[in-house]
Amino acid sequence: MAAELAAKKKDWNSCLAKSGGFPDKCEKLEKGLRGASRAAGVDCCVDETIALMKCTSSSGRANGCAQAFLAMRECNRAGGRQLVAEGAGYVPAPGKLGVFTASAGSLAQSSPPARTLEGMQEFGQDYAKSLGVMPGEVRF
Repeated sequence: MAAELAAKKKDWNSCLAKSGGFPDKCEKLEKGLRGASRAAGVDCCVDETIALMKCTSSSGRANGCAQAFLAMRECNRAGGRQLVAEGAGYVPAPGKLGVFTASAGSLAQSSPPARTLEGMQEFGQDYAKSLGVMPGEVRF
């Protein structure tokens, strides 16, 4: 059964690579993979893959697709997910607390700052100051 699942996943991935960013073109293979995945009790990250493809090919990529990338990374971890979504942030997955330091729980529960022009300008000015470049000063 594992060989069949691996073959279905390989076929689906190959189709996705040729789909031009349109996962719907591989719907038949996707359904076969989902069925085999369910029967084997293995998560093949189908939903995460599709969500990431849709995000990166839409206007959502302007926001970086962070949630989709994180979901994809966590789904593909060899030892299983280490972080799971909870509310607006993430928490260590059940049974995975041992891979984090004691303070990691509070770090994982944070959410990224909103991307704004003002935020980027403020960061740039602070970074320039840390390099000794004062506001309004230009160095080449």
